[in-house]
Amino acid sequence: MGVQSKVSLKTVLSYGMGSFGNNIIYALTSTYLMIFYTDSVGLNAAAVGTLFLIARIWDGIADIIIGMIVDNTETRFGKFRPYLLIGGFFAAVATVACFISPDLSHTGKLIYAYITYIAWGTSFAIMDIPYWSLSATITQDVKERNKVVAFPRTIAAVGSLFASLLTLPLAHYFGNWFMLSLIYACILMITMIITFSGVKENYTVKRQEKQTPKAVWNLFIQNKPLRYLIFSMLLVETILTIRTTFSIYYFKYNLNAENIASLYLTLFFTAQIVGAIASPFISNKFGKKRAAIGGIALNAVATLTMFATGFHVMPVMILSFLASFGGGVSNIAQTSMLADCVEYGEWKTGNRAEGMVFSTNIFKTKVASAVGGAVGGYILSAVGYVPNQIQSHSTLIWIALIFTIIPGILCLLSLVPLVKYELTEKRYLEILQDMKKRSSRIKEKPAMKVSS
Repeated sequence: MGVQSKVSLKTVLSYGMGSFGNNIIYALTSTYLMIFYTDSVGLNAAAVGTLFLIARIWDGIADIIIGMIVDNTETRFGKFRPYLLIGGFFAAVATVACFISPDLSHTGKLIYAYITYIAWGTSFAIMDIPYWSLSATITQDVKERNKVVAFPRTIAAVGSLFASLLTLPLAHYFGNWFMLSLIYACILMITMIITFSGVKENYTVKRQEKQTPKAVWNLFIQNKPLRYLIFSMLLVETILTIRTTFSIYYFKYNLNAENIASLYLTLFFTAQIVGAIASPFISNKFGKKRAAIGGIALNAVATLTMFATGFHVMPVMILSFLASFGGGVSNIAQTSMLADCVEYGEWKTGNRAEGMVFSTNIFKTKVASAVGGAVGGYILSAVGYVPNQIQSHSTLIWIALIFTIIPGILCLLSLVPLVKYELTEKRYLEILQDMKKRSSRIKEKPAMKVSS
């Protein structure tokens, strides 16, 4: 099909709803699963860290495989849309399974955690890779693409806000995590059905040959903007994983204010929403690359400054709001930049591979989750963390470092590859024009005359 420039409000809203359900269960697992494992199931923090690391290694392999399968898919419902229902169903089931604490031995509980968490990561990828790949098929118009990406990313933050605001109160109300996870799983399925029904694939290219591991590798090697962007986003998402996971520990033990941890997370994700809403306007004025750099720089300064404030609630709240606002701005800008890398790869290699590009993105998210969770778990174990007890001074200092200094340093490092990213709006439009010229030349090429 041809390029659709103007995107309808119905399409934008339908696409965004999928992100809402998607991020409710992602926020639930990324923020609360570790403390559920350590404080409710009774697993050792280091064992949980190893679990996260091993699960993410498998996910990295699975993501590439899923990306190739998606790229090779052709159905009457489209290339990506069927996976929203298939992956959404299995992700919903796996989410509920993760938050069940079976009456088993310690070893049995750990084995159960491995099975259910790895199943969750795989099923989430089956849903998430096609979901974000779908964004590159809705439109190729630069401003419309910013809108298409900005809305679901904003709604993603709303989903995370929803989870942060209601998760602990609902868990306390039900007295367990099962009913809570069941409600979230139902919300996921409803929103995925809405996206499946309301979004069409307007720009797809029928593959002439199957996507292969070699083609995927060649595409990644030749797509420099994608490489720089992925490395930068990897560090940024590692920061997000660390700070959201350890916010519960920081408020519970450092600030002695577990009762306002939900309020903090609400403020955190509200600031992300504000940043996400502001991001398209900032990007349109200064360019997506500059918007991303500015947002990350603000995140770094605010996070590093937080350590110097001591264990006081109000400065932490204010600085976290600024850091999260910057994160919201950079998140939207970088995701829109990622969609642009699809056309760059097609222009550079002749291989259009939305599934590969976005499976690389999901792989990056899994690595960030693994590094953030594993390193945090190992550090907690090494510095003498004891669940539900008063922590030693050195343990409290390390929790503070994990929450502030370490994420701040990673923020600064993430700017290095981003500065090298060269696919600006001007360059992107030049690439689109060149691709159109190539296509016109192919169509206008005269057929060979056959002599009688």
